[in-house]
Amino acid sequence: MLTCGGAQSRNHTLGVSLGRGQTLSEVLAGRRSVVEGVASAAAVAALAAKHGVEMPIVDAVDAVLHRDMAIAPMIEGLLARPRRAE
Repeated sequence: MLTCGGAQSRNHTLGVSLGRGQTLSEVLAGRRSVVEGVASAAAVAALAAKHGVEMPIVDAVDAVLHRDMAIAPMIEGLLARPRRAE
């Protein structure tokens, strides 16, 4: 829970900073600590792709962090996905 919503969480504060319009490079340049989610998002996305597992939220986070996708279109894309039983 702390990683999701805690003000002291590095992953949470990274997300807030990105939501405010900073780039990943700008946010990371001002830190001395590791934000685990940056590397984890890429690793999980690659592993899911390798095994053919669809993980749209992971793919979206990875796209924002590593492929310069803007946040608003990423959210729109996730919300536009067709509903289905899972």
